[in-house]
Amino acid sequence: MTLHTGTLMKRRDELLKCDESLEMSDSQHTKQIPLGLIQYKNTKEWQEAYTDVKEILSTREHVPNKKERKILRQQNAKNRK
Repeated sequence: MTLHTGTLMKRRDELLKCDESLEMSDSQHTKQIPLGLIQYKNTKEWQEAYTDVKEILSTREHVPNKKERKILRQQNAKNRK
């Protein structure tokens, strides 16, 4: 299955939002974590998921971020004058 680049970027962003570890987390989790939910970066599952996403993204064409798109628009507008 092939995922859209935007979906992969969203997955990467969500992985980066995870806390470093339970000890460094300020959340109060008293419930059991649902199976398959990655919550901390110091887990094998997080490291594998992040490596997988980065590996796939490395094969994709670069998608300009907001700042890069602004610069491109400004350059295009300047060239049209």
